[in-house]
Amino acid sequence: MKQLLTYLAVALVCCSCENDMSAVRRFDKDKLGVEQAYNVEAIMSQTAHVKGILTSPYMERHTTQPPYTEFPRGLKVVFYSDSLTISSILTANYGKFLDGEKDIYLRDSVVFVSLKDPANIKRLDCKDLRWDAKKSMFTTDKYCRVSTPYDTLYGTGLDANQDFSWSEFHVAHGSFMAPDSSFVE
Repeated sequence: MKQLLTYLAVALVCCSCENDMSAVRRFDKDKLGVEQAYNVEAIMSQTAHVKGILTSPYMERHTTQPPYTEFPRGLKVVFYSDSLTISSILTANYGKFLDGEKDIYLRDSVVFVSLKDPANIKRLDCKDLRWDAKKSMFTTDKYCRVSTPYDTLYGTGLDANQDFSWSEFHVAHGSFMAPDSSFVE
């Protein structure tokens, strides 16, 4: 009886599960060097002052060369002034941060709202937007819209500084309120 159980155990081990090695290698290659996080909340600070809070339902950090962080399910960043009031809000359905260059690429329903001046709130809507860390500039070459309480401008291509107090379309069209002609500097 003991010998029969030994043969059955050996037979069971020989007939047990087998992994397809090519499938295992493919899985390892796809997930090698990828760190995942869910329900992300990251506080960005500079000299012990909170500058922004990033939230995202899902994040992937790729450690392969060049390293980058990806937000394939969207992200939201709330930026704060030194007095901790909200100065702007940025949302996008996709984001990618290139670690070495500190550049950011956003796409799919990108919205940037500047609340720095409550009397002149600005909103940018575009399909994609890039942050160039070396120039401290937002840029896009796609169709976009900038709206304020007084006017809306449309254009193809845009450059803007980081607080959106200055922006320039490459090709623009739309209506805007002309400055008061009685105003003299």
